[in-house]
Amino acid sequence: MKVIYTFPFFSTVCWGVSIVGGKILTNGGLLPVEIVFLRFALAGAIFLPVIFIEAKDGDNFFPRHEFWFPIVGLAITGVAVNNVIFYYGLNRTSASVASLLVSFTPLTTLFFATLILNEKFTKRKLFSVMLGVIGVAIIVGFSSGGKLYGNLFIILAISIWGSSFSFSKLASNKGMSSIAITGWSQILGTIILAPFIANEKSMYKYGHLDNNLILWFIYMGIVSSVIAYVMYYHAIAILGTGKVAPTTNLIPLSGVIAAWIILGDPLRYSMIIGAILILIAVLIVQLEKFDK
Repeated sequence: MKVIYTFPFFSTVCWGVSIVGGKILTNGGLLPVEIVFLRFALAGAIFLPVIFIEAKDGDNFFPRHEFWFPIVGLAITGVAVNNVIFYYGLNRTSASVASLLVSFTPLTTLFFATLILNEKFTKRKLFSVMLGVIGVAIIVGFSSGGKLYGNLFIILAISIWGSSFSFSKLASNKGMSSIAITGWSQILGTIILAPFIANEKSMYKYGHLDNNLILWFIYMGIVSSVIAYVMYYHAIAILGTGKVAPTTNLIPLSGVIAAWIILGDPLRYSMIIGAILILIAVLIVQLEKFDK
């Protein structure tokens, strides 16, 4: 049972690295909608047979009617809309700055969990979020680069993403498995985006991607979109949105480190100090269970 507490950490680190992958793909000339479509089309192709097997050879393969509202909501807020907006902003700012702005996710996630799921917003959770934001403020305050236009789109995207975890929790509360939740939301999200990329120019471009871009699509489509999502939603189903949400503070940490290693973005002392505060903030809520 204790291993479940490692799931959100693994997932958020994978998502942090995928920000760098998204930056590389946008630099490669791909449009945001194309990146999101290809990423989740790959993930959806993997999920379909897995969902079929999980559904006992087709029994209850398609979601029951009570599942459609949270799944459609998750497909829109957690797959299609938020990611397109995020990559649109990422194309106009640096990977490091985009990673740091993701630290606003716990604020929006806990807000929607309180609004939609009526979860209790404890003083410890509030302190954790505030400490994480302070850590990010220290990093941003001493960092340069990043355009306001792109950053605003990043903030809008993560605000939409914050609401998606409540839809995931609603689906799990109704008895839907983590694999089915993740798979169907990504399949529906891909279908939503399909009309926007269905043209000959896009298809020609996809057939001429270099090996580096293909490898990043494989990472983002399998590791980041399949393995990480299943583990994260499974943790939400067991631990609750409020306790899991603060771990998204690890996205900026892993994103900044990955941007430093892969893209050569500068890593300053202020970033290290801010990262330490973010880690402490995450641990505060994770250790809350020991007080009960």
